[in-house]
Amino acid sequence: MKHIHVGAHVSSSGGLWKAVERGVAIEAEALQIFPSAPQNWRPTNHTPEAYSRFTEARTAAGLGEVWLHCIYLVNLATEVPEQLDKSIAAVVNALTVADRAGASGVVLHTGSHKGAGLEASLPQVVGAIERIFAEAPGAAVLALENAAGHGGTIGRDFLELGTILRAVGQPRLQVCVDTCHAFAGGYNLADPVGVQEMLQEFDREVGLQHLAVWHLNDSKQGLGDQRDRHENIGEGRIGTEGFRVWLDAIARVPEIPANTMLLEVPGFDNDGPDLENVRRMKAIRDEVEAAG
Repeated sequence: MKHIHVGAHVSSSGGLWKAVERGVAIEAEALQIFPSAPQNWRPTNHTPEAYSRFTEARTAAGLGEVWLHCIYLVNLATEVPEQLDKSIAAVVNALTVADRAGASGVVLHTGSHKGAGLEASLPQVVGAIERIFAEAPGAAVLALENAAGHGGTIGRDFLELGTILRAVGQPRLQVCVDTCHAFAGGYNLADPVGVQEMLQEFDREVGLQHLAVWHLNDSKQGLGDQRDRHENIGEGRIGTEGFRVWLDAIARVPEIPANTMLLEVPGFDNDGPDLENVRRMKAIRDEVEAAG
């Protein structure tokens, strides 16, 4: 059984190294940060000193993986040429920051085809990703995140993500699975049979070897509701027992390389992942690992 690292998305406001301080304060074992303001096209100009201080702080804290989450404005399926160019530039910037910060990669919401279907936008999405890899330095991974499905978002099912990966054919392109999005998309993570069905579908359509990282969120909405509404661990429709069932199942699959799970919960203070959520998830993990 693989050991799972419980991490969290934290703010890097005030300097990249501040993210490490905030992560340590909530006992996170790994981090996720934004490369720049998530609702703004303008990239943050991180200085060489900022990258150096971040690296030193991360090493001193003994943190595991670091991931970046690309800004929310990106849509590689947009019909607006200007937005597409801005989207490509934003992802290139995020991968550049990831490379300089020594991060594992960047998680990306691919975008929305607005109900037209993936087939209609696939050539554009594939071309955009190929351009991104041609322009982005280093070897940081780009992990496409599964979607809850509302509004024609790409990646509600694993067939869509697998189709993109196969079309691009680039080892730097991987997948991030969000537990809330999967549950809202119809995958019952709280049931042993549901978990096995999800893993079998993922392996068939994407390949378990391409699962790079997890987003760990409970769901305010019900199974298959297609609504992206994150909830604190144990407070939603997946629930504490559901996470125990899910974690026990996935921790026993050696073909899954991902062992980092990043909290994106609202927090009990409504300020994002907090100590209580990290401790709740660690307790579930420790129970599962102790049971073997």
